Amino acid sequence: MSDKKKDDFMIREGGPWSSAWKIAAGIGGVGAVLSGVGAASDMTRFAFAYVFAYFCFLTIALGSVFFVLVQRLTSAGWSVTVRRTAEFFAYGLIAMAVLALPIIANLNRLCPMLTRGTAHGAEHASVMQLVEGEARADLPPGPPPTPSQSAASVGHAAPSAPADHAAAGHAASAAPAPEHTAPAADHAAAAAHAPDHAGAAPAADHAAAGGHEGHDPNHVAHEETLEKKSPWFATNFFYGRAVFYLVVWIALAIVFFGYSTKQDKTKDPKLTLAAQSAAPVATMFFALSLTFAAFDWVMALEPSWFSTIFGVYVFSTSVVSSLAVIILVTMSLRDAGYLKDVVTVEHYHDLGKLLFGFNVFWAYIGFSQFMLIWYAALPEETIFYHMRWDSGPWAYLSMILIFGHFVFPFFLLMSRHAKRTHMGRLKLGAGWLLAMHVVEWYWLVLPNLKDDFKFHWMDATCLLAVGGLYLAFVFHRMTKHPLIPVGDPRLQRSIHFQNA
Repeated sequence: MSDKKKDDFMIREGGPWSSAWKIAAGIGGVGAVLSGVGAASDMTRFAFAYVFAYFCFLTIALGSVFFVLVQRLTSAGWSVTVRRTAEFFAYGLIAMAVLALPIIANLNRLCPMLTRGTAHGAEHASVMQLVEGEARADLPPGPPPTPSQSAASVGHAAPSAPADHAAAGHAASAAPAPEHTAPAADHAAAAAHAPDHAGAAPAADHAAAGGHEGHDPNHVAHEETLEKKSPWFATNFFYGRAVFYLVVWIALAIVFFGYSTKQDKTKDPKLTLAAQSAAPVATMFFALSLTFAAFDWVMALEPSWFSTIFGVYVFSTSVVSSLAVIILVTMSLRDAGYLKDVVTVEHYHDLGKLLFGFNVFWAYIGFSQFMLIWYAALPEETIFYHMRWDSGPWAYLSMILIFGHFVFPFFLLMSRHAKRTHMGRLKLGAGWLLAMHVVEWYWLVLPNLKDDFKFHWMDATCLLAVGGLYLAFVFHRMTKHPLIPVGDPRLQRSIHFQNA
């Protein structure tokens, strides 16, 4: 390929896409300023809105890393001309590491379990012992209560209330009324705080407890389970893991982007072999880091909930969103005249098949998680779906995901013609799934606020801030390198690729 031909794959100054990064940076800057204004008034609401926005784009970057790794693992030739687009979006993980700082700074607001491995955890334990001791003092002589009775007798008040308040409230409830002429309201208040010695606290007491665990009356029975999770959420250990995840992702992005762009200049085939050799170990680190980051940063928003399949679920939505972005961006670049002769209908046929297949895989994982949790009916698992089905608006959003993320795209993308003859349908399907990706992360993150469905303007501004700044970094990098790997020895094979 001549130098002139290679220059044709560079974004030209003053041409289409040359100012895309500036536009994205402007949008991101405006979103960041508005989000900062909102954070000054309600930091907790900002923190949850920011997590929602951050994972919308982090998963796109991680899915792009996976796409690159798979092509290297399989020595794929067909994907060479579209692989560089994935490499650009994967390289954006450098920006995502910086954009993670607001989340790390607000982890104490996002993850209530972090307090259990610190001095607050010790204070919580002492409060539990004090309240439990006072509750037992009221019991008549006889055998000691079982652990479940003891846990149920203290209710939810201790974990969510200061020590003085908890002790005073329960002491007052244990004291007899001074006169039989006390107002009925006083008797009702005392009854609301009084422990139920039969082993189950009144339903009203559970509802009043509120807090981060108040939506499921069975949470109190799992206090011991939550305490056993405390070492995993020790502050230094937790922050150390967060840094480790980011370092792994940045290393993967830099190493594989470096192999590809260095080959643009040297055309050394040994770089292809080096990338292929590094891919297996890189894939292992990628899988482990993504899985544990999903546990630490998303599942921990509701500390009593767990799902061993959740890491795979986040992986599936990452791949679907990244494939949708690769399709939309390469189509836009073709329309601008950059990739017209090197990314063909044959490539979109394969990208469309991958998009369709991984979206079915996403539905399979989502249904498997739901079915197993429904069948087991463990209270600490079912709370995830209670929060998303018991409230009308959240239930409607759940139905939108079922039909919008699976049923509609299934019939839209299943046909071969949608991937070859009617390319507009493929573009529509990719854009639709990207919109559903945003809805999905709203559905995953925001119910953990334990509020009714209330859209906040910070949800939009944080999305603009994170998305604008991330895309500005990616689009700027696109102006510095060829849009395809011009030095890859399999480039001609990819250009002339034909589906069987």
